[in-house]
Amino acid sequence: MRLPTAPDGSRGCSALARYTGEQIAGTAGRTGGWLLVEHNGPWRHPALASPGLDRGAASELARRVAERDVKPQLIKRPGRVRADDGGPLRAYLAHTGRDGSWARRVDFHDLAELLEYDVTAAEHPEPPDFGVPVDHTLYLVCTHAKKDPCCAVLGRPVAAALAGGEAEVWETTHVGGDRFAANLVALPQGVYFGRLDPASAVRTVTAFERGEVDPEHYRGRCTDSSAAQAAEAALRARLGTVGLDEVVHLDETDTGTGVRVTLGHGGGVYTVSVATVEGRACPTTCSAVEPTRPVHHEVTDISREPSAAPAR
Repeated sequence: MRLPTAPDGSRGCSALARYTGEQIAGTAGRTGGWLLVEHNGPWRHPALASPGLDRGAASELARRVAERDVKPQLIKRPGRVRADDGGPLRAYLAHTGRDGSWARRVDFHDLAELLEYDVTAAEHPEPPDFGVPVDHTLYLVCTHAKKDPCCAVLGRPVAAALAGGEAEVWETTHVGGDRFAANLVALPQGVYFGRLDPASAVRTVTAFERGEVDPEHYRGRCTDSSAAQAAEAALRARLGTVGLDEVVHLDETDTGTGVRVTLGHGGGVYTVSVATVEGRACPTTCSAVEPTRPVHHEVTDISREPSAAPAR
């Protein structure tokens, strides 16, 4: 594979995107439910077609989540192949809705055991009555080499750096946005971060454990549309706010020429105008045959609505 090369000689789609300063805000893929299945690899693309998985069980899981709002991912512990000690593997279901996020863990020895559970439950804000509740954040670092070399080259050092901390960290298959590697997703909140290196990843996770969002690496939240993600990121930058839930999404309207997003913060209401524009032609992955023009969501205006007059 001939990797894309930036004018400064750096190679890979992520290097080229960094060189051109491509916007990362508003680039988190929209997903409500997640199915995470521990599998040490090797990984292929799509994930559930990977060798070493029970083919029949994997095919049935893929069929069940097809056309559903559930994103299947393979996961493994950072930096090593898990020893086969006879102990159970882990699977997680997570729902990332703003009004009701949750995660549940299910242990299994054979992949077919997961067929006993309704994996589409991850679509819904009400948690199922099976599985062990997870009361902490799961951090997924994309290291999926077969999908894009940048994810492995940049993601593995990030996963290794985070593995020494107290947070629960997993390497995972493709999460979207190869050119923004290294990518990190926090579940069940559904928050995406990109362009991380080991040092910034540690800072990002440390801040997130305090309930704070690192604005420099914030791609968006998979609960929201791309326009709403871009609007939130711009408002956060304007106000200097970092709290995860300090910005509230109130409304979103298609104006015909763009999107008007209404956000709340600190008792104030803000209207953010977002235009959809084509970016410059670029290879969006290392394997892209031809350059394409990715869609960007550009914030053109932020205004605070006047406070309502006091009641008489």
